[in-house]
Amino acid sequence: MSSRYSTVGQMVYEIIRECILSGILAPGEWLRQEELAERIGVSRIPVRTALMQLEAEDLVTFHPHRGAVVRTLTVEQVREIYELRRLLETHALRKSIASMTSARAARLRELGAALDENPSVDDRVAFYRELYATEDNPVTVELIEDLRNRVGRYLLTLRVEDHGGGHRELARQAARGDTEAAEKHLVDHLAQVRQRIVEVLSEEAETPPKRPTGRR
Repeated sequence: MSSRYSTVGQMVYEIIRECILSGILAPGEWLRQEELAERIGVSRIPVRTALMQLEAEDLVTFHPHRGAVVRTLTVEQVREIYELRRLLETHALRKSIASMTSARAARLRELGAALDENPSVDDRVAFYRELYATEDNPVTVELIEDLRNRVGRYLLTLRVEDHGGGHRELARQAARGDTEAAEKHLVDHLAQVRQRIVEVLSEEAETPPKRPTGRR
């Protein structure tokens, strides 16, 4: 077990959670406990415990007599999530720009460029934390990250967040204190991504996940 984990249970939980958030385990994919346990190298008990924790986070859904599946979102849920994101993220952006320092501006430009050139989950998290974080809004940032996690796997598996130099430009606008331009850029981007997710979900709404085979 890696030293980064304090217990086997934490390790299993973190591994499965990261696989869901990164899209390795896709929305609608059945989660066979026996298979996951074999892959990770543990018994089924910590796997089941981890899946129950992830169910509490709305990342996994249990179906009676069938097992667990990576949770999918409805079109209505996606629209609601993005409306909440718009409200919270524009609020956080305005506060962040108002207290921007030269050091944060430089870091933001660096992160924006890195994210556009080689997107990754870690780069995305780092960029938005730097973009929104101020000393007096930790709860707002936590809520934003929770909402982003709920749709993050779609952004990866459906490839709907490929928008060229968008992060670099947003970073430049925020760094130079152009609140109006940065807010418009952010709102337009959120609307675009929301619409693309909705379109894909609408097309796939009639295709339920296949029933798993073998032991769960």
